[in-house]
Amino acid sequence: MPKEVFGKITYDTIFKIAFTKECNKGSLLFLLNSCLKEVLKEPITDATLIQTVESSENENGRFAVFDMQCKSADGTRFIVEMQVWPQKHFIKRTFFCLCRAVSNLVEKGKMKLDEKDVPYDYNIPVVYTLSFLAFAVDFGKGCDELIQYLSVSNDLHPEVRYDIMHMVYVMLPRFVREKWEDCLDAFEQLIFMFKNIDTFLEVPIGCKDEALEAIFESAKISKLSQEELMDYERQKKFISDYAAALAYADEKGETRLLNRVKELVKSGLSGEELLERLENR
Repeated sequence: MPKEVFGKITYDTIFKIAFTKECNKGSLLFLLNSCLKEVLKEPITDATLIQTVESSENENGRFAVFDMQCKSADGTRFIVEMQVWPQKHFIKRTFFCLCRAVSNLVEKGKMKLDEKDVPYDYNIPVVYTLSFLAFAVDFGKGCDELIQYLSVSNDLHPEVRYDIMHMVYVMLPRFVREKWEDCLDAFEQLIFMFKNIDTFLEVPIGCKDEALEAIFESAKISKLSQEELMDYERQKKFISDYAAALAYADEKGETRLLNRVKELVKSGLSGEELLERLENR
């Protein structure tokens, strides 16, 4: 097998290098504008990173979900995350994270007037969640598009929508282009990179967009620091071991064992410990 040239941008280490560094702001803006263009009133011209939160439930699995929060010049908030493993109630989980972000805004939104507290007027900024999923979610009959958009509307008048929140889901398994040359535009090339960047040995000739070129440059294994490389390799190993554990449980046809795998991961076991515990159970 040829040596890996580019790291997976679906892994926490590579994603944060590619999209959260100030020098790569162009790539972040491209990511947001490309995936949210159907629900944005106008393109985002600037975005400031608010915080990066490790949102999974244990140290070993933290890279399975990257979580980035940023805001545009008008105060609009964006939460970007990647979910590798299926979750039964993922849409509700997304809504929970969105509500938590809104709640934090209100808590920090107390105003002062003549040294007296003034009640917050709840004119909160619009909040978007952009979730990249490595698995398919059932959004209902006929909802089979690559990207699903959820928002607030009037039940009696579905055409009336309220610009309060937007939950956007990009389901990577639904993207079926098999070759870079088959991609129709820069957006499709971006999604292709999310799925296949680690299979490239060099930047493809057809890559003309500066934001995509910057992502390729950021994802080069040779450019990682020693600490970043060790973290990336650890992420790869844990995901590989976790996938092997799930396959083992599935092969045995035991639902209880599948649940046990998830429990062990939440307990903070390493990948090697996880496999050993299953084999010696």
